[in-house]
Amino acid sequence: MTMARHHLWVASWRSDGGGTREKISCRAQEGAVRLWCSLLVGLTMWLALSAGCSSLPASVAALATGEAPPEPDPTYAGHQHLPVSPDEALAVLRDVAPQQGWAVVSTGEEYDTHGQRGRFFRLAPPKRSSETQMVSGVFYAEPTGCYVRVSEDNGLPEILVEPLITEIKRQKGYR
Repeated sequence: MTMARHHLWVASWRSDGGGTREKISCRAQEGAVRLWCSLLVGLTMWLALSAGCSSLPASVAALATGEAPPEPDPTYAGHQHLPVSPDEALAVLRDVAPQQGWAVVSTGEEYDTHGQRGRFFRLAPPKRSSETQMVSGVFYAEPTGCYVRVSEDNGLPEILVEPLITEIKRQKGYR
């Protein structure tokens, strides 16, 4: 009897009746192959779930310690949510931008395939800035007001966010 790589071979032999028995082969490692395939599929699923549930450790830690999870950041993903309509946000931006050295050069309506989506603005940077590149962005409408992308390249510059929020709070009577 010899052990090949994937098969178990039994040598042929002759019986007293004159007939010969043939070689018998079977998959000796079939169970091991199935085991490795199962482990590979399990590992792949575990990695996919680990990547998809990256915020899970913070939630579990908050449950274990009994502390409340931190409040979500309103500028998450570079968006600033505002409790006013896009038109009101644009009007406030026209007032605030010159105070910070920026100038609102042009405005307009932003459309998509479903109709009006928000208000477009283009800002000229301060004169003291070494860059002469204009910055543009959109106040997108949403059910609770609007939001704007915060970016130095394509959106509302970071320096204008706080003055804009402060002025909106003042106009709305918020503290």
